[in-house]
Amino acid sequence: MGLSLLAPLFLAVGVVSLAIPLLVHLIHRERSETIAFPSLMFLQRIPYRSVRRQKIRHWVLFLLRCLALVLLAAAFSRPFLARGGGAAAGVSGARELVVLLDQSYSMGYRDHWQRALAAARRAVEEMGNGDRGTVVLFADEAHAVNQATADRASLLAAIDSARVSSGGTKYTPALKLARKILEDSPLPRRAVVLITDFQRVGWTPDEAARLPNGTALTRVDLSDARTSNVAVTGVSFQRDFPAGRERVLVSARLTNQGTDGVRGLAVALDLNGREIQSRSVDLSPRSAMNVTFAPFPLPEGTSRGTVRAAPDQLPADNVFHFTLTQGQAVSVLVVEPTGGATDRSLYLRRALAVGDRPAFRSDVQRALDLVRGDLEGRSVVILDDVGTPSAETARNLAQYVSGGGGLLVLLGERSAATAFAPDANALLPVRIGSVVDRATISGGKLTQTDFSHPAFELFSAPRSGDFSAARFFRYRRLEMRDTTTEPQPRPAVLARFDDGNVALVERRHGKGTVLVWASTLDTYWNDLALQPVYVPFVHELVKHTAGYVEAAPWFTVGQAVDLGGPKTERGELIGVAPSGRRTVLPAGTTSRVLAVSEQGFYEVRPPGGRAEEARTIAVNLDLAESDLTPLDPAEFAAAVEPRAGAAAPSGVETPLAPEERERRQAVWWYLLVAAFLLLAGETVVSNRLSEKGASG
Repeated sequence: MGLSLLAPLFLAVGVVSLAIPLLVHLIHRERSETIAFPSLMFLQRIPYRSVRRQKIRHWVLFLLRCLALVLLAAAFSRPFLARGGGAAAGVSGARELVVLLDQSYSMGYRDHWQRALAAARRAVEEMGNGDRGTVVLFADEAHAVNQATADRASLLAAIDSARVSSGGTKYTPALKLARKILEDSPLPRRAVVLITDFQRVGWTPDEAARLPNGTALTRVDLSDARTSNVAVTGVSFQRDFPAGRERVLVSARLTNQGTDGVRGLAVALDLNGREIQSRSVDLSPRSAMNVTFAPFPLPEGTSRGTVRAAPDQLPADNVFHFTLTQGQAVSVLVVEPTGGATDRSLYLRRALAVGDRPAFRSDVQRALDLVRGDLEGRSVVILDDVGTPSAETARNLAQYVSGGGGLLVLLGERSAATAFAPDANALLPVRIGSVVDRATISGGKLTQTDFSHPAFELFSAPRSGDFSAARFFRYRRLEMRDTTTEPQPRPAVLARFDDGNVALVERRHGKGTVLVWASTLDTYWNDLALQPVYVPFVHELVKHTAGYVEAAPWFTVGQAVDLGGPKTERGELIGVAPSGRRTVLPAGTTSRVLAVSEQGFYEVRPPGGRAEEARTIAVNLDLAESDLTPLDPAEFAAAVEPRAGAAAPSGVETPLAPEERERRQAVWWYLLVAAFLLLAGETVVSNRLSEKGASG
């Protein structure tokens, strides 16, 4: 039981004011009475040399005045009993302690991790008899290292075994787990020690993260007001094929989030564990820049690449990993009509030449010279108004598409219905009809497009491209084939002209895809090639026809990697993390997903498989964590601490806030009444003493 004051300054002022009655009693003197006398000439003047010492004569009056002032000062200081009365009583006994230890990679900044471990050890060492503790490690997820225990040795061992992870910061999962542990505890007291650098990027207010009533929160703030950090935030690639050999140019993005500039920063490019190039750069405060390395020949298979900046106070984000695989370019064979103009596919080839994600390797072949070997290794074959293919060519194309190839048919003057052999016609999702001539009415427009389709999805956002600006002066009339008796899926119309005629249609054939475009992709029958949408449209159209899916050069910690693969390859797989930790992916599942949680290179291979047979997956940090800007501690506390005065759960009394304790007890009111009674008594005593002095 202890007495506390809500406004102790008032009590100090009251103590000082006790000097007032003291001075009143010490300097008070009796009044002298003046008597008129006719003459002093016959009296001898005697010097007055004695001084009477002042003393307090009316002790009762003095004490009444002093006590009244003390009670007034005490009333205004708002006293209350710290552990008394109602809901404030009963909070004693053993304590349930949860230590929330942030292990996100930003805790590797400077000495934050060492200080965090020391703070966690102190919290455990200060546990009292009967207290229980739980150590919870958290980053983007949270997990309890141990069951609640009173064994300090096991708690300290759990803290000592903790390591900084590759995850980012998320406070809500940790606070929710702490809430559950505390709510399940039978102990009367609750406490949470939160040890973190309080990164702003990790906090999203959530009412479910508020701690239970009766919980005391202790915050160990490891944040720094001034930080300095350089990070490699990404890489990009450009591929080319001089002399038929694939080369790659790598550019890395660097950011300096600190308030100080960096000079002479060493940046290196590693390939398959060997440094092949290095650069030295200067970075201004709060700035970013690209560092470009010279092109290098890409080895066969999959290569592991890493861009490294010289280590700083947070070395984890100074490296960026990626993988590069040779042959990811889309191989395109453009088949031109025999005897046609030499620049027939000029616009198409120029559009493909500027592609880099992916790169397009295009070759041109005359229809008459086309043989089966020309189709091998091709991702897409484009028939650019080829006229009449031979029966053998038609059969080769049918086999090529059935095996997984892509066929894009562009129609023009030579593309009459009779121009295609029966085997080739079987590939097409439409019957080719007559020419629609709209040159005399300023051309038709492409008005109906399926923006959900991959060929048009890039243009679905506002101001991302306008197809209606193109004018189509001629195009072929396309009639949909009746495929109800065929095993293949029904054709899908992807675009129409403003008169309702089909402009683009698609159909699956075996494992491959066939698309038919009712006009040309040059300037003969339309001016689409002169529009801004032309190049990206050609790229998207060819990528979709080829069935191209970009192999991700890297993933981010926390993502799930779908390993995919045909059913024949769905045997058991082993995923090996950079730390050596193994994950078994069982056979027979239709979708196998590997959750990546460590920075570095993962390997996925069948049990007993050789290293060269493994699939390599590069994993990088979530770079939002590189932003070390801290939260406002008061803002965070207000969002997670229990609300003052909230009802406590059954069996546990809530330690009320001082304001709430004082309001409930209202001691000041009694003190104020007592002070007024004393002042009234002082008035009565003072009057009687005055009357007595006057009569005497």
